[in-house]
Amino acid sequence: MDRSALHQQISSLNAAQYQAVMAPLQDMLISAGAGTGKTRVLTLRYAHLALDENIDPKTIMAVTFTNKAANEMKRRLYDLFPVKNLWIGTFHSLGLRLLRNHAELIGRRTDFSILDTHDQNALMQKLIKATGSTKTYTPRMVLPIISGWKHRLLSPDDVLHPPVPFYLDLYKAYQAHLVQMNGLDFDDLLMCSLSLLRNHPDIVESCGFQHILVDEYQDINSMQYLWLRALCRSDTKVFCVGDDDQSIYGWRGASIDKILKFNQDFPSAGLLCLEDNYRSTPHILSAASHLIGHNSARHGKTLRTQSASGEKVNIQGLWDSGEEATFIADKIMASARAGVALSTMAILVRTGAQTREFEERFVQQNIPYYLVGNTRFYDRLEIRDVVAYLRVVHSETDNLAFDRIINTPKRGIGPSTMETLYALVPKHDGSLERAARALCSTLKDGVLSRNLNVFLSMISAWRGRLSTTNLGQLTECIIADSGYAHMWKEQGIQGQARMDNIMELIKSIDHFATLGEFLDHVSLLTEVNDGEKNEGIAMMTLHAAKGLEFDHVFLPGWEEGLFPHIRCIEEQGKKGIEEERRLAYVGLTRAKKTSTISFCWNRKGHQGFSPSSPSRFIQELPADDVAMTLKLKHNATDASVGEQKRVIHSVFGPGVVQTKIGHMVSVLFEKHGLKKVIDRFLKFI
Repeated sequence: MDRSALHQQISSLNAAQYQAVMAPLQDMLISAGAGTGKTRVLTLRYAHLALDENIDPKTIMAVTFTNKAANEMKRRLYDLFPVKNLWIGTFHSLGLRLLRNHAELIGRRTDFSILDTHDQNALMQKLIKATGSTKTYTPRMVLPIISGWKHRLLSPDDVLHPPVPFYLDLYKAYQAHLVQMNGLDFDDLLMCSLSLLRNHPDIVESCGFQHILVDEYQDINSMQYLWLRALCRSDTKVFCVGDDDQSIYGWRGASIDKILKFNQDFPSAGLLCLEDNYRSTPHILSAASHLIGHNSARHGKTLRTQSASGEKVNIQGLWDSGEEATFIADKIMASARAGVALSTMAILVRTGAQTREFEERFVQQNIPYYLVGNTRFYDRLEIRDVVAYLRVVHSETDNLAFDRIINTPKRGIGPSTMETLYALVPKHDGSLERAARALCSTLKDGVLSRNLNVFLSMISAWRGRLSTTNLGQLTECIIADSGYAHMWKEQGIQGQARMDNIMELIKSIDHFATLGEFLDHVSLLTEVNDGEKNEGIAMMTLHAAKGLEFDHVFLPGWEEGLFPHIRCIEEQGKKGIEEERRLAYVGLTRAKKTSTISFCWNRKGHQGFSPSSPSRFIQELPADDVAMTLKLKHNATDASVGEQKRVIHSVFGPGVVQTKIGHMVSVLFEKHGLKKVIDRFLKFI
C-alpha cells in the first residue's frame, strides 16, 4: 500500500479537486466541467477511501460508462495498492459479475452466454422466418421495441398494449429461446441483475457496499439509476461525478433530470464544482461557456482556463458543402506543411452522413484519415468466427455460435440438415449441439455422417485440452484442426490480412486466466479497439467525440435544421434544442488550441441543393471570442425594394427584410438575392 505516492498525487491537486477528493464521508455530487480532471478526482477519491480512511476495497464500487475508463482507473489504482478483482467496471460488466455469482436465481447456469447485437439479429431473424413474416418484419424493426420494454423493466407478461401484437409474440418467443439456450442479451445484464437485487435483499447485504462512486452521472438512464439505488444499503454513500452541460445522450434514454435533481434523491448530499479547465484556450472556453449559458436546465458554473493565450474561434461561411470540404482539406494540408501532425486534428460532424464529402475530398488530395466507430476489431468476420469456435468449446448450449461454425469452413452440412437439427432441439434440452450428436448416432455411414462426426469429435477434443493447454495454443489448434486457417491461407493477400487479425487475437488471448473470462471481455467490448494504430486525421460524430480531445478541431455543418437537428426541434422542442446546445458545447470543448466552425449557404440533400442558414448557436457565441469570414459566389439579381424595413450587411450590402423569426432574418439583397442571416450582422436603417 503506497500511501506516500497517494499523498504526493493529492498534494498536486488544485483547491477544488483537493476538496472533492478529501470530502467528508457523505453523499456527494461533483459538478465537473469539461477538462477539469474529473477522472483523476474519482480515482484519487477511491484511493483515499481505501488507504486513508481504511475502508475495505471490496466494499467500494466504482461505475464507469466505458471499458476504457474502467481499465484506466484499475491501472492507476493498482499502482497504489496491488489488489485485483476490485468492483470497478461498466454498468454491464458489474451486472454480469453479479449474475455470474447468482445465475441459478435467474434460471440460468453459470456458463450462460451473452448475445451481442449480431447474435440478437440472427436469433430474431430465425424467429421471424419461422412465422413466415420475413417480408413484413425485420430484426431492426422488432429488437428496439423489445429493448425499450426491457429498459422499462417490462417482461412479456407485463406488456399490456404493444404497438403491434406480433411484436409481443416475438418478445415471448425471443425470451423463451434465451432461456432454452442459456443466454442473456445486453439489456438482461441490467434488467436481470436489478430483478435479482430487488427480489433478494440478502445479496445487497452480502455485497456490503459502503461507498459507490459513479462517473459521468449525467449520462445514466432510468434502468441504471434504479440499479444503483438497489445496490445502496441504508448506510451506503454515493459519490457521483458528472457535468450537466455534457448530457447529450437523451436519444438513448439518458435523463439530465437525474443529475439536476440529485439533492432530491440524496437530501443530505454535498455539492462541489470543478471549474479549472486544463484543456482549452481562453477564447475557446469563453465561447463555449457563453453558448451553454443559454440553457436553463443546468446547475451553472463558470469555467476558468489555465491557458494564457490562443486564437479566436474561427467561423467560416461557405457557398456549399463541396466548398466546405475543400476549405477544411486545404486548412489541414496547410497545417501539415507547417509541421502540425495530422493525429492532432479531428473533424466532428453532427450526423454520420456528413463525412462522405470529406472522405471523397481527402482521397483526392491523399490526406490520411480514419473513421472513429468504423468496423471494430471484434466485429470483423474472421474474429467473430474464431470467437464463435471458442464459445462452442466453452458451452454446449450456445446455439448461435454452433450454428455459425458448423459449416464454416464448408463441411457439407446444408440448410436441410440444419432444419432437421432445429426440429430436434426441444427434445435435447434446447441444445443444438446435443441435437447434432443425437442425429449423428442415428445416421448410417455416409458423407454427412462422417463430416458431422468429425466436427463433433473435434469439439470434444478441444474441450479436453482446456485444462492442459493455454488459451493461445488452444485457439491455434482450433483454427488448424477445423480447416479455418487453411481456408483463409488459400485466398491470397486478403486471406493473409484475415490471418494477421487472427494472430493478433491469439496474441492477446493469453492475457486471460480462463476462457470464460475472455469471452466475457469480448461480449462487453463497446469501443474501438485501442490496439489498432490509427493514422491521419480523425473523423467522427459529435456524440462519439465525448471524452476525447484534440489540438485542432473542425466543426462543419453548423446550420439550422442540421445543427440543431430539425428532428430534435420538432420532436422535443426546447428540451431538444438544449440537448443540441450541449452537443455544441461538447464539440467546442474538445479543442485544445484551435476550433474552426463552418456553415454553408447551400447544402445538398436528396432533392438537390437547398438554401440553408447559419445555426442559432453561431449567433449565441460572443463576438469578442470569434473571427468570422464569409465566402460568397456572386449571383447578381435586380430586386425591387418595397417599403419594408431596409438593412445593410457588411458583405451583402443593402437589402430589404422579408421575414424575421427570432434572430434569423430573411433579407432580399439588391445584389445577392434572398439570404437568411443573423440579425446581429445587420444594420437596420
